Amino acid sequence: MQTTDKWSCGITKIMDTFSGKWRLNLFWIIAQNEGIGFNQLRNQIPEITNMMLIRSLDTLLVEGFISKSLSGNKAPFHSEYYLTYKAKELLPLLLKLNEFGKYSD
Repeated sequence: MQTTDKWSCGITKIMDTFSGKWRLNLFWIIAQNEGIGFNQLRNQIPEITNMMLIRSLDTLLVEGFISKSLSGNKAPFHSEYYLTYKAKELLPLLLKLNEFGKYSD
């Protein structure tokens, strides 16, 4: 699905954001482990490459579903990821869709 200027459906926008192979998985992991670090995320999904992890996180950051906090006095800094208010509002809807998907025939 691709969002266009001519037909810009809200559901399409959400589907575009989460259509990447790893994005929804990352969203769920962050929702369950707020303040999780980059390496912890990497360990949760062993199949993901560093580049795909970075790209997927960047998409979720740009779309406003997660926020990133940096800590430490010098590089390399420690990154922690959190759900945003926007994501927390979406979470119950995704949980409902998850339940629907499990039990629909």
